[in-house]
Amino acid sequence: MKLWVQFHGIPIGYMSKETTIHIGNMLGVVVEIENPKVDGVFRRSFLRIRVGINITKALPTEFWLAREKSSNLWVYFYYERLPECYCYICGIIEHEKKNCKNQIAMAVWDPTKSRYSADLGVRQVQFTTSISAGSSRQ
Repeated sequence: MKLWVQFHGIPIGYMSKETTIHIGNMLGVVVEIENPKVDGVFRRSFLRIRVGINITKALPTEFWLAREKSSNLWVYFYYERLPECYCYICGIIEHEKKNCKNQIAMAVWDPTKSRYSADLGVRQVQFTTSISAGSSRQ
């Protein structure tokens, strides 16, 4: 399944095509990358990518960004137009909560909270420009 994913919490110095591709490849197959800059100016405070994701596995919710000269930090994933058949217990898209036989997945950053919730899905944002194979298009 192809989904638009937003990466939140990335410092400005890391907001690049290379960072987007690197993180996107951890999620699945990179389909399209939104250019974080328009006319040399950042238009968003997050990166955005369209990725082909294996929906038989739980959706990733975060990524631990290791930095050489600064402290490491969490980068959070938010999915645009998350399907209604998404399970808030285990994070798999194939079934709903009422049909889930898995244990509740807890958040890595706070083990007292559920890892999956309605907050993982976000409204789709307006497209700016994309980058593909090193070029940009409007």
